[in-house]
Order: sequence, then C-alpha cells, then structure tokens
Amino acid sequence: MIQQPTVAIIGTGFSGMCAAIQVKKQLGIKAQLFEMSDEVGGTWHHNTYPGCACDVPSPLYSFSFELNPNWSMHYSPQSEIYDYLRFVARKYNIYEQTRFHTEVIRIDWIEQDQIWKIESRNLSSQTQDTIVEYYNYVFAGLGPLRVPNVPAQFENYTGTIVHTANWDNSIDFKDKVVAVVGSGASAIQAIPELRKEAKHLISYQRTPGWILPRDQFTYPQFSKLLLKYVPFLLRFYRNLLFFQHETYYLLFGYHKTFLGKFFNKLFKFLTAHTLKKSGRPDLIPVLTPSYAPGCKRIAKSEVYLQALAQPNVTVVPVAVQETQGDLIIDAKGNKEKVDILVLATGYDTAGFLGSLEIRGRDGVSLREHWDSNYPSLYKGTAIHGFPNFFMMLGPGVGLGHNSVVTIIECQVEFAIQCMKYAIKKNFVAIEPSLEGQTKYSNYLRGGFDGTVWKSGCNSWYLNKDNEPYGLWHSTVSRFWWNTYNVGFKNLIGHKSTK
Repeated sequence: MIQQPTVAIIGTGFSGMCAAIQVKKQLGIKAQLFEMSDEVGGTWHHNTYPGCACDVPSPLYSFSFELNPNWSMHYSPQSEIYDYLRFVARKYNIYEQTRFHTEVIRIDWIEQDQIWKIESRNLSSQTQDTIVEYYNYVFAGLGPLRVPNVPAQFENYTGTIVHTANWDNSIDFKDKVVAVVGSGASAIQAIPELRKEAKHLISYQRTPGWILPRDQFTYPQFSKLLLKYVPFLLRFYRNLLFFQHETYYLLFGYHKTFLGKFFNKLFKFLTAHTLKKSGRPDLIPVLTPSYAPGCKRIAKSEVYLQALAQPNVTVVPVAVQETQGDLIIDAKGNKEKVDILVLATGYDTAGFLGSLEIRGRDGVSLREHWDSNYPSLYKGTAIHGFPNFFMMLGPGVGLGHNSVVTIIECQVEFAIQCMKYAIKKNFVAIEPSLEGQTKYSNYLRGGFDGTVWKSGCNSWYLNKDNEPYGLWHSTVSRFWWNTYNVGFKNLIGHKSTK
C-alpha cells in the first residue's frame, strides 16, 4: 500500500506551481519540480518583449488561494505577473523543491513496477549526463505557449532577427527600419511600443485580428486598501470579474444568433470608429477581419489600431513569401529592406509536448499517438494507457473568454481526487478506461458544433484535420462541474503485483 507516493512535476509556471502547492497541502507530499530555466514563472519568465501583458484582468488571472490586492493595473504587465509568481514560489517554498537548469528529456511507464522512469539532464553541467529517477505520479505542466514557431521562409534573413518568445533586450530599435510579422497577441502588444523607437515599422499580417478596446485603468491606493482590509471584498470582486467573463462565451457559443450578429456589427463599428478617429479610414478594409469574432482569439488593446495609423507605420496585408539577405519579399513580390525582423509568429501549439518524449504502457509514444489520432484525454487531464500521468493545459482545455488559471486549478483538483481515490483503494496506479475517455472525447468534440470555432477560419485552435482540439468548448463553470464530478466508475485502478 502506497501511503506516501512520490510526485514529479515538470515546469514551474502556473500549472506546475499550483500542482506542487496543492499536492503538499492536500496530500502532504513534497513533490520534485523540474525546471529548464533559472527561475520559476514559465511563460511569464520567458516572455519579456515590449508591451508584454495579460489580456485577462489580474485579479482573475491569479490563484484563487493566493489573491493579490496590490495589482497596480487592471491588466498587469509581464513584470508584475512574474513578480507575483515569484512571491507565491517563495511563500510556498517552491524554490526548495525545484531543480533548476534541468531538462526532462524522456519519461517511460514501467509496467512491471507500476512506476514512471524519468530521464533528465543538468543543462548547466559540462557533461550533461542523463540522470534516471523513478516517481509514482507525474504532472506535466509544460504549457502550450512555450515552443516558438519559426516559419522556414525566414531562415535566409541575414539582418538582426528576434522572436517575441525569445526576446533580446540588447537590440537597439532606435532609428531602425523594423518589420513585424504576425497579427496575434504578441504583435498587437509589441507594435505600439516598437514603433515609438523605430524610424519606420512595417507590419506584415496575412489576416488581421479582431481588437476589443481594453478597459485598462490604474488601481488607486484607496481601492487597494479596501481590497486588502475589507473582508471578502477582494473575493467578491474576483467572482464578479469571473462571471462577467463567463458571459463572453455567448459570443462564441451562439455566434449565429441575433446576439452573435449584434456583436459582429459592434466589433466592425469599433474598428471603423477607431481608425476614422485616428485619421486612417483607408485602413478599415485592411484591418477588418472577414471571419466572425472569436473564431481566432480576440485581442484587447486601446493602442494597437492607433499605432498602425501612425505615419511611421505601414501595414502590408499579405504574407511574407521569402527573405533574401536583408530583404523581405511578400506574396505579391514587393521587396522591403529592413534592419530588424521581429517574428511575432506565435507558438507551435500542435507540439504540446515540446521535445519531451513520453511513452506509456507497451512503449506507446504519446506524441505519435496524438499525431495520428485526435488528442483524447479524460476530463482534459488523464490519459488511458498513461497511468498516474496528468497533463496540464494540454489539448481540450484552452480558453478564449476567461482565465486559464481557473482551468489549471480545476485540473489539479481533479488529479488530486484521483490520487486520493487510488490511495483509499490501495491502488498503485490509476487511469481512465478507454470507454470512459472515448465517451468524454466525443462529448467534447460534439460540443463544438454550431460554435464560432467551426465557422471556417484558420487558427491554432484547429488541428491538421481542421477540427477544434486545443480548446474547451463551453464555459469555465461547466468545466469546473465536469472535473468536480470525477466519474470514478470511468477509472481503472491497478494493485501491486509484488
């Protein structure tokens, strides 16, 4: 009987830290965390490009068990979120449990011992010898936004090149001709800052994105004091923001209704109004998307469209075909000589596992299995054939309208309930049944019918078969209910054979 299982957690972003904190709090288990970099924070440690911020209000984009009354702004910048995560890490002794500069390169399920074999290497070591360890449970807090997408057509560029996911703060943009490729969240945040320094900025965007004005404001000191000292006020405020964002799902789930059509017209009006007010009505057809709002992620900004309307910015509404030396050639054959190329081309979200090799029962590769099949998970977290393994923020749990931190907390709670059940039943391993997992997967896939995500646009939400796979299809409240009801009848427990 395993009263005190061992737990390995890969990653120290929101997912990894939440798992470590709750495993210790609820099970008394001090997990071992593995982190490739030199600090905690995940994506909020790695992303430091100008303007980097969260598009979810900070009181909501934080742990429910560690509320923060001291946010300076409604939408906090990267540095403040990063500081918050480091504060949480210090408070809950995450640093003492973490092995930094350590890359987990492979994990294998050893069936005869009912345990995970983990192979890692110390990146700061000259030899980088492989270290082999064994753990009963594994949480993969890898994060979906961590592997930069670098299209092949930029390989021949000989000027200065930087990806927003691997920002180089030493690059001097002052009086330079800068090209920014992409129209996603990082481009929308970086362009307004970069164009202030650049002599001229060229924005290459194959398809424009819908922009919602951000209700940004600074929290006055009086408000911070109230949130800090008035009982339950901060909790009430957070819950108010949560349910406000839950209503945004109506835009995605019912986009063909009168309400959806109304929002479509409203978004078009806001885009046109902003560009007219900025003196660039000629950009309205260029920057008004042809797809329904929400089909691709909606970005929030009160300065992006205004920045594109500035005299030192040129919008090129076509894709980049190739690069030759310091020349960028677009799909129409137009050439531009640029000093600095900024790739705001997002992440390889199809590669949820990054370079990590995960092999379950009978040596089945999770990567190969997902490449040839629809990524199927039970409750978005557990996987048949991969016992005692919990995938955080993998396929089927992404959001377009609310905070993924709540999703993470739901996933962790689901995993801990599975572990408690296994300990109670004297199981050394637990996994979902294939039947239960398939039923859940069919429920997830069927839930996308009629939503905006199947309305015809191309986005990272879709797999190679144009089927939504990176998202949860409904409200966060519904996801909470689904994971709260674990469905123990759909779990298979395994007892020790020794």
